[in-house]
Amino acid sequence: MNNQYKSHSILMIIGWLILISPATAKTLYQERVEQTEVSDKALKKSLEQVKKHKKIDIIDDLSVPPFHKRAALLTTKKQPFCMTCHLPLPHQKNERNRTFMNMHSHYIACETCHFRPEKTTLAYHWLAYDGIEAGNTLAPRRALEIINKSPIQTERKHKAQFKERTPLAPQPGARISPFYNDRPILLFKENSFAQKIKTEWKNSDENQRAEIKARLHAPLKQEGPSCEKCHGKDKTMFDLEALGATPMQIKAIQNNIIVRFFDRFKKEDDRIRINKLLQ
Repeated sequence: MNNQYKSHSILMIIGWLILISPATAKTLYQERVEQTEVSDKALKKSLEQVKKHKKIDIIDDLSVPPFHKRAALLTTKKQPFCMTCHLPLPHQKNERNRTFMNMHSHYIACETCHFRPEKTTLAYHWLAYDGIEAGNTLAPRRALEIINKSPIQTERKHKAQFKERTPLAPQPGARISPFYNDRPILLFKENSFAQKIKTEWKNSDENQRAEIKARLHAPLKQEGPSCEKCHGKDKTMFDLEALGATPMQIKAIQNNIIVRFFDRFKKEDDRIRINKLLQ
């Protein structure tokens, strides 16, 4: 009888461990979506967006003679839930900075900028989107500068142009992602909740899709943080040293010339010549 009781208890414990395992536990983002009560105002706005939406077809091998040719977009083994609806290069509206914002999407998760809940402390770590570690947290790489010998040995002034530096990311496809209680808050496409939403969307009419859209975006902020939140020196989002940045990389990030360039725009209709970029 005792042995049967022990066996039964062990099976119950195993069952509970399976239920609360990381593979099945809800992420913070999913919890916030499920807790959302959509307001009439948000629902009305969402319905307008659903009705106005037009599918965008991406042209492969886009080129403009004689020399402009767009490189193929990089794909990763893991695709974030956002890409179920959004384009791989999601920033489209702001012509002034969309190129630079889309560049960030290759090494920063969408939720890092757009999921910033109030009164909730998040941590930021590297998350693998590709390779055998896809979906797992990655240890930061303590990047060391690698200096190769310059092909031009006779001119010292050219040597600096041939320095190769190890990238900050610990591996290709890795992105800085938000974590809560040591777990990533984002979802990938194959997640059961993501699959459920995809099926619901496919089988819904405009009004139902508007509600789904409103719920999914309710925990998110439309505007991302200012450049200074990552590239500044005080009260920044990231601990760059903890992410593996060397003192030289930290200095380069904090003194980024593109950030200083955009900081000169004070109004939406401001225009600055490209030659002022180097000032």
